[in-house]
Amino acid sequence: MDKKKQIERYQLEKFVSNKKLKFLVYDIENSETPDFVVNINKKLISIEHTRLINPKLQQVEQYKDRIIKNAQKKFEEKYSAKLYALLTFRNILLKAGKIEEEKYTDEVFNLIERIYLNNRKFEFRISSNRRKEKVSPTIESFSVDNTQNFSHWQHFGAYLVEWIDMKWLQNIITKKENNIAKYPKNYDENWLLLVSDFGTEASANRADFIDFSVIHSKFDKIYLFSYMEDNVTIIK
Repeated sequence: MDKKKQIERYQLEKFVSNKKLKFLVYDIENSETPDFVVNINKKLISIEHTRLINPKLQQVEQYKDRIIKNAQKKFEEKYSAKLYALLTFRNILLKAGKIEEEKYTDEVFNLIERIYLNNRKFEFRISSNRRKEKVSPTIESFSVDNTQNFSHWQHFGAYLVEWIDMKWLQNIITKKENNIAKYPKNYDENWLLLVSDFGTEASANRADFIDFSVIHSKFDKIYLFSYMEDNVTIIK
């Protein structure tokens, strides 16, 4: 089983184990089209799995991650210290391009290097003061320590969870339901599992107070599963 399938299987197992659903699951079979075949309540059910990730926000997150990882690599090529660093970028548009990316990388590197050189003789855990002015032109806040004895640098920050875009959601559902005609056999029911909320802004989708009756689909049931909250919203 490849890594992608393992992740999907784990998410499916967590979904069907949700206490509110009260499913009686007899068997889960990995498949290709559909993604899974599950025996629930003695019904043979096809389940299509897809993750709800906003592609534009994902690009921004990947860019921030790349900047921080490049700064980490630069630091570790120069020093042997193992640092745990969390950085939050300011809520501004980061410019694209190699020159700008290198500038942002140097900004992160210079900040961490300065903290490290000023405190390397000690065990330290240092965070920025949010009440004061911004840390640097791009960085809003940081937390850095050398007490955990392993290297880990990442972007971290709060974000506003937006309500799910219904047109975008309908397009995803329509694309997935095209697979039903390709199934090698008929099932008692055909379901779609939409998984969101993996702790990133791109995967966070707010679904409360939304009228899902406007969604049209050939699927018998559609579920939106918030992974971090272990919460299920029934779309259809």
